[in-house]
Amino acid sequence: MERDYNQNDVKSILAYAKELEGKSFHAVIESYENNDDRKKELYETYGNKSRKGGLGNLLEEVFFGYKANSKQEADFKEAGLELKVTPFEYTKKGKLKAGERLVLTMISYDKPFETDFYKSHLWEKLNMILLVYYYRNRELESNLLYEIKYVSLFTPPSEDIEIIKN
Repeated sequence: MERDYNQNDVKSILAYAKELEGKSFHAVIESYENNDDRKKELYETYGNKSRKGGLGNLLEEVFFGYKANSKQEADFKEAGLELKVTPFEYTKKGKLKAGERLVLTMISYDKPFETDFYKSHLWEKLNMILLVYYYRNRELESNLLYEIKYVSLFTPPSEDIEIIKN
């Protein structure tokens, strides 16, 4: 299926991503994949509740149309935009909370790392993030039924950048 966004343009990517709001991951598969064998494979691969990062990989491959990878560059390199898909939950008292910590990148243990923060791969990913939030309702039988609730751009405030740099 043809993807209707410009990978070089943050506004285009955001507008396209906003189409996810209100959809379940199941609906994403159904809307963007026409091959029944491929759908079955996607349900088996990504329908595992214990798979870390699986729902983000699903959106990368099915919705945005690029192969999920572990490169240290931003997901939409040309636009300088990193995609992060993360859950939120409600506590027993009904308060909103993060479903898990959000990992931006890992420091390589087998090669030197960039000491200039603004030249680092961390800055490339941190500078602008496309956040996709979904409601992780553990009562649902499949994580593919979780609903995507909110899509937004995020850049950390300068006060936070100073803390991260230190």
